[in-house]
Amino acid sequence: MITRTLAALFAASLAAGCGNTGDATVDGVLLAQADGAEDPPEGATLAVDEKSIAAAKIPTGAKVVRLAVGRKVMWSRVQGLMRKVEEAGARPVLLTGDWGKVKAFRIEDEGAAGRAIQVIAYIDGKACVQPPDAIEAKCVQSGTKQFIERAYVRELVREQVKMFDLQQVEVELPASLPWADVVRTIDAARTCCTGTTVRVRLKG
Repeated sequence: MITRTLAALFAASLAAGCGNTGDATVDGVLLAQADGAEDPPEGATLAVDEKSIAAAKIPTGAKVVRLAVGRKVMWSRVQGLMRKVEEAGARPVLLTGDWGKVKAFRIEDEGAAGRAIQVIAYIDGKACVQPPDAIEAKCVQSGTKQFIERAYVRELVREQVKMFDLQQVEVELPASLPWADVVRTIDAARTCCTGTTVRVRLKG
């Protein structure tokens, strides 16, 4: 496995990892940032962070529940909240920020079947990108090891999209990955390649 550690990060990268005053919030919850998002539908809004998610109440009678999830919430808990919304008969829509704007973020894309580039996220700020059927992978890790660096994951995915002429990416996420890193990993793959539509699916 080839690992490349990024010892120095640009100031903009640090801002993306730690948040800044221009980031979108909903009911006091700071949203994860994403470039590949869209306008959210109308619906009830539920804002949760790592402290309040366990006691979250699904809005009664809602057909669409827009979930504003704090950046530190673990991926497994986000999945659990989405299931609760579905069990209540509503459609969950995950919210992210596009700087000051609130947007809707897709976890997976339609039409992402077939051979795919593999992206594997880790909880220590590392992500690896691997061609299909390959043994070796290229990896990047942020200098602080506190968050996944979207720009460098995007670069590795772009290289492999061009090399293997594949527009599908399969993402593997650990259950304890913070929501912000979930968004960064998926968004990096989806927005890797200007002029090329890259579709994302989750592994498993």
